[in-house]
Parts: sequence; structure tokens; C-alpha cells
Amino acid sequence: MRERGIIVTNCKSRILLLLVLIAVFSISLFASEIIYLDNEHIQEYLGMQGRWYQVSTKNQLDALTAKHEVELADVLRVNSAAQARNLIGAYVFIPYSQKCLKELEEKGMGRKTIECRDDQFIWPLSDVSVLTSVFGLRWGEIHPGLDMPVPRGTIVRAAKDGRVIASGYAGGYGKEIVIEHRNNFITRYAHNSVNFVKVGDLVRKGQAIALVGTTGRSTGPHLHFEIRLNEIPLDPLDFLPENPSLQVNEHRLKNWR
Repeated sequence: MRERGIIVTNCKSRILLLLVLIAVFSISLFASEIIYLDNEHIQEYLGMQGRWYQVSTKNQLDALTAKHEVELADVLRVNSAAQARNLIGAYVFIPYSQKCLKELEEKGMGRKTIECRDDQFIWPLSDVSVLTSVFGLRWGEIHPGLDMPVPRGTIVRAAKDGRVIASGYAGGYGKEIVIEHRNNFITRYAHNSVNFVKVGDLVRKGQAIALVGTTGRSTGPHLHFEIRLNEIPLDPLDFLPENPSLQVNEHRLKNWR
């Protein structure tokens, strides 16, 4: 009888443990997080807040470091540059001092925030209202993503936390960035005019990673955006938040929603 009582107690303990694990998993599955969206005034890189600038001369670089009250050594460090001359002619991340950040916040130029699930993708562009191409057949072949027409120079944001596994020129994609995410997902951002991040960088959801362009096989400024799982292209509209104002200029072949 005593052994039977021990068995019953053990079963109850295991059931209780299983219920606790299910509850913890459910909470983590639907847990929400606050995401900061980089804008034209404040951007983030390697955990620092500042802004990307195209630097043409050493004098301009010196003026930017003075304006934002940051040491040149800090600028060189965050941009992985040995000397200032290595930054001339490139896009350079200039970190802000706390004083500069406070002043921008007081002027209403701070970053907006959104709340979403930890596992959820977000739109890589602000205020997407039109899609010129969707996922599906196009000109007799599969178009593996979405085309979002916006002005050249529009900020492209990471749709999810991850690690950059490609950043460079890739044939018809032009200048592209590919980010690896958890659970074997990747996202692709193509036809960029400028890539900010490099291979190996860890990026956060909402971080500025590029500027929209028309490089590669493109008929005008737009972002080509893909979501893939184990290299298989998926329809991004099945993963992105609902957008009631979205206009689709092509017939969409499927929608799992």
C-alpha cells in the first residue's frame, strides 16, 4: 500500500510539473515585447544609438563628432575602422551622447514604439500602402516575395531579431541583406541603395539596416522582401501584421489567413 501511495504521489507530481511547463510555454509563446522603430533622427547599431551619415571629407567627420559630442575613437571603434581616412566616402555610424539623445527626445524626434509578440515579424517599411508585386506567379515564374514601392532613401528595418548572413551585391537582387532568425527562418531585403549592416552583425527587430534603392533588376525604387523557412520561400503576408489600408496591385494567389 505504501508503494502504491508513492506511485500515486509521483504521478501527481509529474502531472503538476507537466501543467507548469505547459503554462510557461504558453506564456512565452504569446509574450509581447516593446519594439523601438528606428527613424531618420535616431538609429541603432551594435547596441548604440546614433545615426548613419554619408561622410565625404575629414572636415565633415570632425564636424559630426563635435556636433554629437562623441570622441573620434568611439566612431572608429563602432565602425571597425583603424583610421579616420578609412571612413571617408562611406556611410558612417555616428553615436550620440546622452545629451544629444535627450535633446532629440524633447523635440519630439524620438523613436516610436510598437508592441508585438516575440516571435512575430514586423513590416520592414513604415506605412506600406501599396504592393506592386506579391508572392506567387509573375511572368511565368515564381516571385518569392513582396515588392513595396517607396521613395529612394527610405529606411529599411529588420523584420525580426537575427544575425546578418549576407550583405552585398547579388545579381538581380542588387544590393541585398539576408538575416538569419530562430527556427530556420531567414528574411531578404533587396534592391537597396545602401547596406548599413555587415555579415556577422546581430540586429534587433525595428533596427535600420539599409536604405531603399533600385539596384539590380528593378524598374524603380522599391524594397523586395522575402521570408523563407529552410530555404523555401513563403508568402510574407501570412506572417506580417494585418494592414487594412494595404492596396495590392496584382491578384494574390493564396492567403492562409
